[in-house]
Amino acid sequence: MSQTPLASIIILNYNGKNYLNNCLASVLKNKYSNYEVILVDNASTDSSLQDAARLFGSDPHLKIVRNHSNLGFSGGNNAGYLHCRGEYVVFLNNDTTVDAAWLTSLVNTLQSDPTIGLAQSKILMMDSDRIQIGGWVFSDYLVRKHPIAQNQSSQVKLAPCFEVSVASGASMITRRSLIEEYGLFDANIPFFYDDTLLSVKTWLAGKRVVTIADSQVRHILGATSAWNLEKTTFNLLKAKICLLFDVYSRPCELILAVFVNAVYTLISTLYALLNRRLPVVYANIRGFTWMLGNLRFLWQNRLIRWSKAKISPQMLKEKLVKIHLPVALYLLPSKLSEASFASATANCEHQILDHN
Repeated sequence: MSQTPLASIIILNYNGKNYLNNCLASVLKNKYSNYEVILVDNASTDSSLQDAARLFGSDPHLKIVRNHSNLGFSGGNNAGYLHCRGEYVVFLNNDTTVDAAWLTSLVNTLQSDPTIGLAQSKILMMDSDRIQIGGWVFSDYLVRKHPIAQNQSSQVKLAPCFEVSVASGASMITRRSLIEEYGLFDANIPFFYDDTLLSVKTWLAGKRVVTIADSQVRHILGATSAWNLEKTTFNLLKAKICLLFDVYSRPCELILAVFVNAVYTLISTLYALLNRRLPVVYANIRGFTWMLGNLRFLWQNRLIRWSKAKISPQMLKEKLVKIHLPVALYLLPSKLSEASFASATANCEHQILDHN
């Protein structure tokens, strides 16, 4: 393999006037020599694309792709991939800025370790010296998802490379060979089941999902998620439902996982109703209505995923589920539940600290 293989960086933009130029400026100054940037615009209505074209359009690394409509995160990145030539493919949010060695660390780690299929950077807050997310880990039945090292100092010593359940799509790299074999994102689920789906596919391919601590990116939290509460809750629930169907291969386990999450969602809906958070109530009802109307779609997708699996269902669960608690603690929200979850996540995080 070449020591400097071509890396294709896909940056998806929608109305990113306030941050796109800072992102592109940092990427185009990175120290890795062999790269291309695919800027995909999702039919922006502001001047972000025109400003970027004026400032950076002459840079030979940059290629601009214009979508005629907003295809969402999944569809927009899929469109960008069609223009990629690299051996490695990087997905980077437009509300980020990258360190100079960001891409070098990503590529070199994957070059030196063929067991890695997908890797994310260490994501830092844009406006403070704290970690935003070092990856995600799941609890039993995928009820809850916990961000690794959130709000810890950026100086905390993490292991140079450590496994996570799923990667964060703010900055992640994968191998073109994996995409060609297992596909990319599902355009039918335009939001919130993109980095998670790619992580599941990577595990099913027998490759690892990791965080590379030396690759650092700063990210504006929530800048690209211009959703109201109902839409966000609805799309998150859709993504959770898709995840359950994709992860649990055995029907009996799937039924149990759906039941546990349904009860958990029902309880949260009742709490939302008591607190008059009606958008959450409507979103949860819409989510389960969507599931009932799309059972065939969900079932067919799971069959496709598992037809190419190179690991067992048990191994996939072990890779995704890192936090273990009695089910009752998920279903009965209380101070004991929160304390138990906090203790379990602290133990999980302790394993990825660098004690050398």
